[in-house]
Amino acid sequence: MNEFWTRTLWGFIFVIVLLGAILLGPYTFASLFLILSVLALREFYALCKIAGFSPQVNPGLLTGAVIFVLSFFAANQSITYTAFYFLLPLIYAIPVYELFRKKENTLANIALTGFGITFVSIPFAMLNFLAFPEFEGFKVYNHGLLISLFVLVWAGDSGAYIFGVRFGRHRLFERISPKKSWEGLFGGVITAIATAWILNYLFPQYNIILLIVMAIVVVISGTLGDLVESMIKRSIGVKDSGRFMPGHGGLLDRFDSILLASPVIYFVFQFFS
Repeated sequence: MNEFWTRTLWGFIFVIVLLGAILLGPYTFASLFLILSVLALREFYALCKIAGFSPQVNPGLLTGAVIFVLSFFAANQSITYTAFYFLLPLIYAIPVYELFRKKENTLANIALTGFGITFVSIPFAMLNFLAFPEFEGFKVYNHGLLISLFVLVWAGDSGAYIFGVRFGRHRLFERISPKKSWEGLFGGVITAIATAWILNYLFPQYNIILLIVMAIVVVISGTLGDLVESMIKRSIGVKDSGRFMPGHGGLLDRFDSILLASPVIYFVFQFFS
């Protein structure tokens, strides 16, 4: 099987599993994305090791998982936000734990452990608050925002690729990603906006203005997330973040657009609601 069909097949499976977990209900969504968030953070720490650093893998993974679980139950109002105080011992244990490791680059190890949680775990955790949007004072599981986010990301990426290949002349960040262009970015925005109109028919509870703003913000923040991940990989000298999916690279490669988009979209939704 050539690379194109391998990439297409695994891409299709990825989309089906993702959307299936979201549509089946809150606990299938939470279970899948908890696993994905932990694996993605583990990939980030693996990149740090390739760069010659020694992040605290297990403490970082534990903290990231706890953040996701607490966010899920806080989002559905099973617990109050005071439960996040339980994170403090985990966070402050990171520099203390470094005392016993006898590793070089102490400050970098602590910083990269924390940055991984901020860069990977928190954006995944923010998806919980999109899964339980507030309607008239009540929070209920509603897959509309989640599906809209992922569909807009995929539409924006597809549009950016097609327009970039066809019309791309002016490079966006050539030193980071030589193939990305301003024309591709604008094409991604146009494609995402067109997709927003379709989503409005599928999810009429969301105002078309909200969906259009989401489309624009998703493409811009998603592109920035992609560039940041590319910058990290380029600084290390690797092409892919991992080998999770044949033809697609690692989980960070698949979710790099979500890492900046999910927190921004949450604040956009809060503003418009």
